Amino acid sequence: MGARELPKVGEVMRRDFVPIDADEPLIKAASLFSETDADVLVVVSGGKVLGVLTERALLRPRVNLVQTKCRTFAVPSPRITPDDAVSRAARLMRENNLKAAPVVNERDEPVGVVGVLDLVTSVPDVFSRIKVRDVMTSDPITVSADDSIGRAIALMRDEGISRLPVVEDGRLVGILTLHDVIVKVLGPRVRATIGEVSGEKIYTLGNRVRELMHSPVITARSDEPLIEAVRRMAHHDVSSLVVVDGDRISGILTRTDVLEPLAALDVREEEGISVQVTYKLTNVSDRDKEELMEAVRSFLRRYRETIGVGTLTLHFKEHREKHGDVHLIHCRARLNTDSWRLVAVGEGWSLALAAKAALSRIERQLTVSKELARSYELLREDLLELAERY
Repeated sequence: MGARELPKVGEVMRRDFVPIDADEPLIKAASLFSETDADVLVVVSGGKVLGVLTERALLRPRVNLVQTKCRTFAVPSPRITPDDAVSRAARLMRENNLKAAPVVNERDEPVGVVGVLDLVTSVPDVFSRIKVRDVMTSDPITVSADDSIGRAIALMRDEGISRLPVVEDGRLVGILTLHDVIVKVLGPRVRATIGEVSGEKIYTLGNRVRELMHSPVITARSDEPLIEAVRRMAHHDVSSLVVVDGDRISGILTRTDVLEPLAALDVREEEGISVQVTYKLTNVSDRDKEELMEAVRSFLRRYRETIGVGTLTLHFKEHREKHGDVHLIHCRARLNTDSWRLVAVGEGWSLALAAKAALSRIERQLTVSKELARSYELLREDLLELAERY
């Protein structure tokens, strides 16, 4: 199915979005998140879309929710129109790490919002042959049921995530989401400041995770069809599934992960490879993106005859480690082609450096495999493991 045959955004978008003026205080946003099921708030200024506000903005340390305006933490959103193909919307939302995005008219006025499930359920055939393991995030960060809510919030903030599987004695017993924190921790505090609380419990950061977590957890298996997992998300109205194989947590599947197959129909081609890039970073400039793509093109030029046709996915997030005001950047690279399925990670003080570190590890795996194929096929897996380790 080509991009021209796909539905248009206007056919699947929702018109019941939640707007907020850019000059409203963040405490107003906290109230709206607590009272509605909005994935994002559409931040408007002068009737036009300025960006979106996500729940994660409310967890920034040392932020005064009463005095800080929404425009301060509004995230610029990609320009999506009703006439765009759903594949383009999926790519833009994945690149900007958004679960939902505003849809605008020719005057940049909001006319609707489109979410991950809106896009995915419009094209079920795209996902018919894809398994959960092909797009899930492996080895997710977990939290103990006896950990404090404060520690869980710090993990979410530092790792740039919005959900934590909860374990007890190695077993999955629940899940804690950022929305739970907004509704049960921030929400009552917001209402208390304006005198609206009546007998409502106000949780503190010292309360245990088990007091806020959801249980039982909606799960998926790594080997099941992705479309079945997506339908389960929609049926239970959840934004993620914990992936379990037996008693072991093997991954987590989020709505943003689900976008990958659809986004792949609209990505740019570089030497026969579709390149997908996602960011969990505070700031990404156009220059950073261009330097990154030059590093990618350099890698693909060297190995275009070896790697075949497929997809190269690069996912970036910030580390806690800093040099001045600059965070160390972590890059996870995944190469899926008709000949290879390789994964590597790298770190650096810029997008390009982190990508080069990860891609150099993939190069090492490719080199070892090519040499091995000539005369040592039986040792292939052992050498690949050694290459990845060093």
